[in-house]
Amino acid sequence: MRTVKSITAREMWEQHESFLEEYLWVGGFWEESYYVGTAGDVSTDTIEQYIERTEHV
Repeated sequence: MRTVKSITAREMWEQHESFLEEYLWVGGFWEESYYVGTAGDVSTDTIEQYIERTEHV
């Protein structure tokens, strides 16, 4: 997962640097945590609970 995050963040910074500089004041693109599961393994409630617990404003 770390590799996926690194590659996608690098691509986003290369393609949208001015936008990201304006909205990401700390320079981070991804949260450190992540959730991996298939739709068949978890319920919608489980996914929603995870999102609610990890959202930052």
